[in-house]
Amino acid sequence: MLGVVVLGLIAAFAIALPKAADGGEGEPAASTGPLTLPDTLPGGYTAADLPEAFTGDYADRAAEISETQQAAREHGDQVLSDVLGTAVTRTYASEDLHALFVQAFRAAGGAFAPDSLPDPATAQGQAVPELVSVGDAACIVTRAAPQAGAAVDESAPPTYAQCQVSEGELTVQVGAQNLQPEDMVDIADHVLGLLQKQ
Repeated sequence: MLGVVVLGLIAAFAIALPKAADGGEGEPAASTGPLTLPDTLPGGYTAADLPEAFTGDYADRAAEISETQQAAREHGDQVLSDVLGTAVTRTYASEDLHALFVQAFRAAGGAFAPDSLPDPATAQGQAVPELVSVGDAACIVTRAAPQAGAAVDESAPPTYAQCQVSEGELTVQVGAQNLQPEDMVDIADHVLGLLQKQ
């Protein structure tokens, strides 16, 4: 079980990262100051690179797991910044060890879509990604495949989803399993608000 938890926390999502952009001719470039993601997020999420994220059965391994997460975070920050400019990533864990992946970019939001968009009506028995709007956010949502002839249960949390929110030259992406897109957008909006003050 611990192996699954650690693997899940180390994983990162990187579909359709926004492309870093310079200011146009005659326009000042966007701020290039560093970005910092918070230690905690609404919904009981704590950064997995902090020992306090792991309690209960995992308390005795908290330091080891958080050190692994810190190394993963540092590597992710370096790669994102090398390729996209000012960008950061951080993984969070809830009290029941569900993982939440957050990335932030000092860049305007870009194209955001799954690799393919098959028609659910012709993909019976398969889980297919959908691109949906949640307020001003765009979300890629994949739900469990329904039984043959049954409709997809839109009320059930998706098996995995990613949401992107953007305002001006800041973009935040959040990804998680079994979390409703609306909740993910609320978290992304919260992070965006914090970043706008940096």
